Formats: sequence, structure tokens, C-alpha cells
Amino acid sequence: MKRTIAVTGLHSGENPQPGVGVIRSLRRRYADLTIIGLVYDVLESGIYLEECADIVYNVPYPSAGMEAVLSRLDYIHTRSPIDVLIPTLDAEIVAMIKLQPALAARGTQMLLPTLESVNARQKSELSTLVAQCGCQTPRSRKVVDVPGLLAAADELLYPLMIKGPFYEAHKVETPQGLLEQFYALMGRWGAPIIVQEFIVGQEFNIMAVGDGAGTTTGFCAIRKMIVSSQGKGYGGIVIHDEALNMAGRALIQQLRWRGPCELEFIQDESTGNFYLLEINPRFPAWVDFPSSFGHNMPALLLEAVLEGGMKPLPPCEPGYFYIRHTADLTCRIADMGQLTTFGEWDCRHAAHQIHPAQ
Repeated sequence: MKRTIAVTGLHSGENPQPGVGVIRSLRRRYADLTIIGLVYDVLESGIYLEECADIVYNVPYPSAGMEAVLSRLDYIHTRSPIDVLIPTLDAEIVAMIKLQPALAARGTQMLLPTLESVNARQKSELSTLVAQCGCQTPRSRKVVDVPGLLAAADELLYPLMIKGPFYEAHKVETPQGLLEQFYALMGRWGAPIIVQEFIVGQEFNIMAVGDGAGTTTGFCAIRKMIVSSQGKGYGGIVIHDEALNMAGRALIQQLRWRGPCELEFIQDESTGNFYLLEINPRFPAWVDFPSSFGHNMPALLLEAVLEGGMKPLPPCEPGYFYIRHTADLTCRIADMGQLTTFGEWDCRHAAHQIHPAQ
């Protein structure tokens, strides 16, 4: 398949982004793809991985505005025409939905949810969503100021979870800790901030691909085995739990979700009930894990975009597990300088292909 695929989110450090996993999954199925990496920072570590992106381009943050993003993509199109673009970061999704018609006119296709679906799964709207699906979510309040914050804490009681509108979640146990995290999250992400009751239990994630009509075509549920200090899953095992699976599929059906998503749940250790924590509108960082044993959802997405439909994958076999591993990369400053100076870098002829002395 001689196609050019662009992927964002190539950071793979302590809080890894999904782009590297998406690229690895695609290369498992299609050996002759040209992969374009779209990056916001020259220190996104996946840039310098061998057998990752073939060419890398700097792009402006979505906050720079639609015109700036489209102008840069137009330039890239003159150099490396993109057949399919796979955004992998939460903050990109709304911008890409809005740009979808313009990019389609230029020959670049995407598989994205509707704006209505994205809005309906916002953290601040989960209580409405779960009520429609017969699921549960922790009691939550959205706040924009300190009086609202303190009122929410008085109602929900400590310990609490406090979350940004896009990223980050922190457990707090005192008013001082609550205020510190509130100001930090407001400074990084803006309002509204979500204050949520704390539930003790095991965490579970579901990765899925929806067809936009209510059907789930790819589906993998895991139990987190290792959780980092930031709450990120550093290890997980595939499980089959009928109650969890039914909840996940019901949510995707209600949203009529199109494209990839990740659903995060916690199981109350005292009742056994599953509570929906959030729905992320993209692949998770562990996307390549199920691809390694034949449940390749990025390949499924590519099939849907290029062929106009996708055949549902067979059920994921329980018992496989993953553990995240960190490795150091050896690179040359000249390669980073190329990307910094010119905003683009052809990795296929890079100086970073370093080999040990004989």
C-alpha cells in the first residue's frame, strides 16, 4: 500500500503520547507506507526513533488558529501530499473536525467523531451521558472560581479528585492541596475545572473504534497492573468482563462514535460497580499493545478511510499483558538543528543512524 500517512503526538517519555504506537501498529500491517510525523516540539522523542516517521515537520499548535494550521498543512502538502491524517492528541481533535472539509478537498482524509459526539463526552457532561446509557460516573461538579471550588468540596467531601478540562487528574485530601491544584490546572488548561468524588478501586481502560452508526468494530479492555505517579498506566492485562464490556459498547452506541477512543473506568472495591471516569477522543498510548497479537486498530482505521468500510475485528483474547519500558536514544545535534532551523527533516537520510564502533 503506497500511501502517505501523517501522525501527531510523537513524545514517548514519562507521559507518552499515542503517535509512536500508532506508527508501529501501521508498520506491522503495511510495510510500504510513508509516515509523516507532525510535531510541536523538536524534543518529542519519537522523532529520533529509527523505523518511526520517515519525514518530520513542525506544525503550529491549534491555539495559533485554523488559518495558521491549514497554511502549514498546505505547505507540507506541496512537499509530501498526505493521504490520511491521524491526530492523536485531545487538544487537536476539535480543530481537526473543523478542518476536515478543507483537508478532504485537498485529498487528506481522517476518521473523526462529530463535534456533537465530542462535546457529549466532555468530563463536565458525563453525568448526563451515563444516565442515557444505564451506567454510572462519580459525582462531579464543574467549577470556575474559588467559591464554587470550596462549595463542591463541602458537598463531595475529601479525599477528592480534581481534573483539568483536557488533561491531568490529582487526588487531594486537604483544602490547601485543593487550592494549589486548582490554580495550577487553571493556569495550564483554563476552565472549567472538574471536582469529583474519590472512589477506591481498580482502574480499567477500553480502547475502541466506532463506525459512526453505533457499532464498535475494534474493542480491547484491560485492567491496569502498574500505575505511575501521574496516574498513567505503565502496565496492563487484557481481560473479559461482561459488565464492563456492555457499559463500554453502550456508551459508544449512544454517542454514535466515529473513529478511535479510550474509555477509562474504576471499579468500586466495595460494590463491584464500574464508574466511567472519562472518554478520550483518540487512541491511547498503549495502542500498539493489542496490535502485537493481531488486534490492530490503527490498521482498521486506515482500512475504513481508504476502503470506505471496516470489518469488525475478532474479540481480544484475555491473558496478554504489557509493561512499559523506557530506553535512551542516541542522536546527533545536527539532526535536531535541521528540524529547528528549517521546520522539516527527512529522517531516512539522517545522521542519527548511529552504529557502535567495531
